[in-house]
Amino acid sequence: MRAPASLLAIPLIAGVALGLRNFGTHDLAICAAGGAVLALCAGIAAFADRCDGECLAAIVLGGFLSGLSLGANAARHAYEPALLGWFSHRTDTGPAVLEGTLREDAAAGPFGVSLLLDVSQIERSGSSSELVEVDGGVRLTVSGALAASHLGEWTAGRRVRVTATLREPAVYRNPGAGDARASLASRGVILVGSIKSAALVVVTNQGSMLAEAAASTRAWTRRGLSQFVGRWGSRSAAIATAILIGDRTGLPDDDERRLQEAGTYHVIAISGGNIAILTVFLLAIAGLIGVGQRTAAVAVILTLLFYGQLAGLTASVHRAVMAAVAYLLGRLIDQKGRTINILAAVAVGAVAESPLVVVDSGFLLSFGATLGILMIVPVLESSSHPVRWTTVRAVAAVLFATVAAEVALTPIAALLFSRVTFAGLFLNFAAIPLMTIVQIGSMLTLALSAIHAAAASAAGYVVHLAATMLVESARLKDAAPWLSVTVLPPPPWLVVSYYVAVIVAISSVRFRPQALATLTLTLGMLLLGIGAPRYLEDAPPGTLRVVFLDVGQGDATLVRFPDGHAYLIDAGGLPAPAPLDVAEQGTSGVDIGDRVVVPALRALRTAALDTFVFTHADPDHLGGARAVVRSLQPRAIWEGIPVPPHPGRRDLLADAESSGLEWRSVQRGEHLRLGQVDIRVLHPPRPDWERQRVRNDDSVVIELRYGDVSIVLPGDIGKEGETAVLPLLEPAPIAILKAPHHGSATSSGPELLNALKPALAIFSAGRSNRFGHPAPAVVARYHAIGTTMFSTAEDGAVIVDTDGKSVRVRGWTGREVTLTGGAH
Repeated sequence: MRAPASLLAIPLIAGVALGLRNFGTHDLAICAAGGAVLALCAGIAAFADRCDGECLAAIVLGGFLSGLSLGANAARHAYEPALLGWFSHRTDTGPAVLEGTLREDAAAGPFGVSLLLDVSQIERSGSSSELVEVDGGVRLTVSGALAASHLGEWTAGRRVRVTATLREPAVYRNPGAGDARASLASRGVILVGSIKSAALVVVTNQGSMLAEAAASTRAWTRRGLSQFVGRWGSRSAAIATAILIGDRTGLPDDDERRLQEAGTYHVIAISGGNIAILTVFLLAIAGLIGVGQRTAAVAVILTLLFYGQLAGLTASVHRAVMAAVAYLLGRLIDQKGRTINILAAVAVGAVAESPLVVVDSGFLLSFGATLGILMIVPVLESSSHPVRWTTVRAVAAVLFATVAAEVALTPIAALLFSRVTFAGLFLNFAAIPLMTIVQIGSMLTLALSAIHAAAASAAGYVVHLAATMLVESARLKDAAPWLSVTVLPPPPWLVVSYYVAVIVAISSVRFRPQALATLTLTLGMLLLGIGAPRYLEDAPPGTLRVVFLDVGQGDATLVRFPDGHAYLIDAGGLPAPAPLDVAEQGTSGVDIGDRVVVPALRALRTAALDTFVFTHADPDHLGGARAVVRSLQPRAIWEGIPVPPHPGRRDLLADAESSGLEWRSVQRGEHLRLGQVDIRVLHPPRPDWERQRVRNDDSVVIELRYGDVSIVLPGDIGKEGETAVLPLLEPAPIAILKAPHHGSATSSGPELLNALKPALAIFSAGRSNRFGHPAPAVVARYHAIGTTMFSTAEDGAVIVDTDGKSVRVRGWTGREVTLTGGAH
């Protein structure tokens, strides 16, 4: 049998995937564990006699039940840790004192220093009671000018005591959105929070000797690469650091995005290729200095184990290190197991140690690519004509490996990143050799730094050139955008169907049922374990659809007209930075446009925009605009009163000019008709002076009129703006109003509500936002006139569908009402 370990790996992974999705009862884990023990014992007993079908069935069943138990138990600990239970039942919402161990080195970002803490004890600030034992991970951001100076102290493995304000991570409930909290929990983060000052972080204990040695080595690596590679280019030093120790915090966001879209991001993420290069390099060095094979194998194993600790032991690093160690152990005992069997054994070990890796993107990508190469490359080679030229064989090997990896990973990329790219088929011919040069060159640079500074600088220059070429090669996607296609994440049944098709296609060339079953079942069950996001059905013909997206404390409204045109009014974004907002997003922030708005638009079947309107340039309306414009390329961008000095507006204008997009300033009185829908601009009037700062009362106010239905979208106008639009409002049988300024106390005045008499009001505001939106007095005013109210904070995305006569309103969380002729 070519891969006996797969008999355990496949059912184990399948069981874990199922267990992670069904963790509601503790009895499941206990019963599955008991069944696993019985089945494995039966399999072993049968194997002692002879391994027949019953023996194999018992082993497979035992593996599946073991996985089911492991998955259910791991999910319960990850998604319902004691820390979350304490947080849910707390009576005091003030800062808390936490004690725990840092899981990774502190990382500096634009808003502070990020800490990832595994909490073991907690107490309420000011309490004299003993610490309570808990478990769970938190992502914290340390504010203040002194935070960056403590980076060297806050390293992985050290125990710290901190005083932090905590909250649950934000969840954006929109069509196409996955479970963000479950995703974070699977990575060991259950809460987020902020620390006001570095003085509130106290190191109470050093880490283990191994952890301290790894932290010192990482710091030395960063310093060396910054000095000898960074002198030629800071971006090159960031690329080298990412490839060598997995630290990508210094990599510019634009370069990271470009590599992802080009399909070569894998070369800067430590995985099997990096570990293979390191292993070969170390064995070659050992051979050059005359070290025996067995001694070299032992030395390399120890080095790789330390390197895994150095690189953070992520799922992909752990899998690659274990595979290399298994291979070297085989050399030590003169056993050369099949690679696919080694991979299956490593998968068993990785999943048994940490069942949550089956939903880890790094594990999926590295495991899937390796498995695809092992299964598909031999089929491609057997179907090709043999060649004698070494160079041609090398090129063919890279091409076959790239094609195999792309075939295996296409559904994973679509599910995880909503993107399928073909640029990697071409770019890997450059990216893989360049990555090798960067990796080996960086190691040589660090070695030379202790011997000869000039030589280290020269080696650093070579690394700089290779890193620059690596990033710049990704610009192929800019020249040929069709090489990267944005898609909707596929449902699990489609993923499984894809792999079944792969079996049929490859079996017609070379029938290998066991290997192909391994590929299909393993990847299929991994993807089934992830699940798929929900989508919204298409609107009926002749329907005007307006979707108020859940972007937290901000605005983003999609308008789909009956004739197919699509407008987006505002694009959400981060509000003015506050400690909790920053802590929630992490050190580098989260681009709401890229992570929230664009996926929601894709799920709403919006592949392109006709017009993007930003009502004004506040960051909670404009912050996501660049990502939206980059991804959906609207034909035109509308603004109200220009504010030339505003940096966000200036950057968006530069993007529009470089892409040849129309840019318009719209003013009161403008009118456009799309089919049977009238678009009226009610505000702002022509300005009397050039604005130097953004004003809420300069917001663009748009009315959509379709038959008996009027929908008013007023941006953030307050009393002044509301007074200005009153003369332009025309009564309608059914009036719908997006509450101005998120329902603030200075908006939704009685005059506006009496003039409009809205049957429906939508509040676009963040859950538990610090502004108190919507204000209770405002809610009371709407309630007094009988207005039905929806809120993105409570209902998630709010979907309004109308045929011009009646209105169907749905919240993404399930609430629904129908409005007819003003009655509801």
